[in-house]
Amino acid sequence: MPAEGLFEYVLYLVSCSRLSLEEPPIYGSFRLIEGASRLIEMLDPEGTDTFLSDARRRIEEHKLMMVDRHEEYTAFLDDLLRDVVAEARARGGTSAARAPR
Repeated sequence: MPAEGLFEYVLYLVSCSRLSLEEPPIYGSFRLIEGASRLIEMLDPEGTDTFLSDARRRIEEHKLMMVDRHEEYTAFLDDLLRDVVAEARARGGTSAARAPR
């Protein structure tokens, strides 16, 4: 990861951390999913990890639903979480790969 990309990502996270103190709670969720999308783009710009590339595409298509379609946004996040957990298990699992509640 180029140092400039890392700095920009840290800048994004730090500014979001400060903004989250004054924003509605749902913006925290948006900023986290946006951060995931940016991280995927930064670490795999060529899209060689097809699962992550597809996850990023889905994030970009659905992230703005948080503005006025909260139930659909929540359903999108639930689906994405289930898919990420299933993928973690398929890749050999991690301690974080537990079934979503």
